Amino acid sequence: MNKIWIIIQREYITRVKRRTFIITTLLAPLGFFLLLASSFLINSYSQSRTDVAIVDETGLFKDIPIPDAEDHTVYFHKIDQPYEQALKLLPKEKDADAKFQAIVYIPKGFNIDNPKEVQIAYRYMQRPGTSKHDFINRRFSTAIQQLRMKKANVSNEDMDRIKQDVELNFESLDNSKESKGYTDAATIAGLVMGFAIYISLFFYGTMIMKGVMEEKTNRIVEVLTSSVKPFQLLMGKIIGIGAVGLTQFILWILLTGAVNMIAIPLFGSHMVNSGSLHGVNNAVDQDSIMVIRQNLASLPVFEMMCLCPLYFLGGFLLYGSMFAAIGAAMGEDSDQQSLMIPVTAPIIISIIIAINVLNNPDSNLGFWGSIIPFTSPVVMCALIPFRPVWWQIGLSLASLAAGFVLTTWLAARIYRVGILMYGKKVTLKEMGRWIFAKD
Repeated sequence: MNKIWIIIQREYITRVKRRTFIITTLLAPLGFFLLLASSFLINSYSQSRTDVAIVDETGLFKDIPIPDAEDHTVYFHKIDQPYEQALKLLPKEKDADAKFQAIVYIPKGFNIDNPKEVQIAYRYMQRPGTSKHDFINRRFSTAIQQLRMKKANVSNEDMDRIKQDVELNFESLDNSKESKGYTDAATIAGLVMGFAIYISLFFYGTMIMKGVMEEKTNRIVEVLTSSVKPFQLLMGKIIGIGAVGLTQFILWILLTGAVNMIAIPLFGSHMVNSGSLHGVNNAVDQDSIMVIRQNLASLPVFEMMCLCPLYFLGGFLLYGSMFAAIGAAMGEDSDQQSLMIPVTAPIIISIIIAINVLNNPDSNLGFWGSIIPFTSPVVMCALIPFRPVWWQIGLSLASLAAGFVLTTWLAARIYRVGILMYGKKVTLKEMGRWIFAKD
């Protein structure tokens, strides 16, 4: 046990002191902040202003308001010029300055009861893009609906009442803490934590594999195995790098929380405004964002902070032993892809399950995904904000511990043979023989 502890200390201290550890620990939260900032800036600069002239030869839309875009990217102007004269107001080439950038032409033969017979035309020199295309379509669809209701002698008050959306009050009967907006807040938190575990398993698992490969290639392992048993070397390396990963994971949680406190006040309202082009009421968006932010405080933060690092550690120990076995068996880089498929496939499947489970957290898929040890680290971390029952969490942790014991035993059987084997291409079939070979 003393030898394993020495190896753990060596792996932990040497890796924590490296510049790469410090840099990646700081860059991950900074990268998250830059992602938010760049998405805001890209959205701001990609949406240029478009002034649209409306030429209405029917006169139907004279008293029908057509609102501009709330984010000031599209403005409508009703003009009296004939269509041929209005065309002269458009730019002659792309990116040229002009009074109007596009024209909506409503010909005389247009009929609100059969709008496809003679269609409203949108003429432009510079392409409007998908967002503006859909926005302008919706604006005129709404205007035509108003004309139809006006023709049917429906008053404006009745029209507003008919079009008023109804929002149901979703609250759990068995958990009073899950109030309105809680599901949205839990989905966001679950998605973030699920992806964090998913990326971490790949990152630190690959770190173990490359570390084992490096020691094997440099023949350092021959010196090490003269003093310690292969199993002790395997456990020391897995636990040591796991402690490094857990340290970095906790620091990422703390630093990302600090970044969120800065980023949301800076960019939150602008992100809401960016959705206004899609025809969503801006005030409603802000109210929804406020409800979600209020519910973030009602999430089981203590359980999340305790259980997520625990699931990260359990998942890392499970997959870390498998990555170490692959690194020990790998003779050359060309073996890497074929040998890694059995290890990486369950991790990829787990994030696919987690994404689907967020839409239906009480499903059988979510339950079994949180119990099976190969998927439980990612799936259960995505489910924790939805407050799964404690016996499910206990069963999940027990199966994860059993999975770790099983994979460690299998990995140790492969590791003891593969770590000292050179110059031979290893197949999965041969690794299977190593597992059941007698000592």
